[in-house]
Amino acid sequence: MPSLFEYDLGDWTDPFPAPVIEEHEGFMIVRDDLLDGGSKMRFADYLIKSQPEIEEWVYGSSPATGYAQISLSYLCRKYGKKSVIFMADRAWDKLHKYQLEAIMAGADMRFVPNGMLSVTEKRARDYVKESPNTRRLLPIGFDHPSVIASVTRVALQCDIKPNEVWTVGSSGTLTRGLQEAWPDASFHCVTVGHKGDYGRAKLYECKIPFNKETKVVPPFPSAPTYDAKAWEFMKIHASPGALFWNVGA
Repeated sequence: MPSLFEYDLGDWTDPFPAPVIEEHEGFMIVRDDLLDGGSKMRFADYLIKSQPEIEEWVYGSSPATGYAQISLSYLCRKYGKKSVIFMADRAWDKLHKYQLEAIMAGADMRFVPNGMLSVTEKRARDYVKESPNTRRLLPIGFDHPSVIASVTRVALQCDIKPNEVWTVGSSGTLTRGLQEAWPDASFHCVTVGHKGDYGRAKLYECKIPFNKETKVVPPFPSAPTYDAKAWEFMKIHASPGALFWNVGA
């Protein structure tokens, strides 16, 4: 398989403030909860910026508790694009705070009755087919070669070279990009929800349903249905000084 370094990002650099890295209970934590929109704001920036002809970016793979809907909405607002998100229907008074934040950031939320993932993804695909020259579909987890290459570039610009790296994974986009940046490190991934490609990471399956919050809360803000689920596993299995990439909160 060719190296992701072969994906040409040109002279793209991360336009956001550098990731903050802090020590918490003996581990090094990338605090991208401090960035409005989280890590995917960095990682999808090139993808959105590099296709000025696309007017609408469409996503059908987000649960109510998914963080990608926020990142996409902020990015589209930054570049004057429209974010269209197909989502399982729920009452307005029961919308998750992430859904509300995405809507406030400009998302055109298309609620789908009985919207299982396969249904919302099909609705998104069909919508893009209606105008393929002006609309673009984002894959689950933003699992696109340019996004993975952007993960790698952002990590290489961090002033750290970890020996052990932990992430939470659904599509596995983050861990694969970090593996390219730090080939000598060992990788560990706590899997939640969708099963993806995790490269060479050692896997730990979280048994908590994807839309349920963890009860083991880390000492820093972290998405309770996603990133925070790594903390319980790290407390047991991670080595002192291990790095954890916290995508958002």
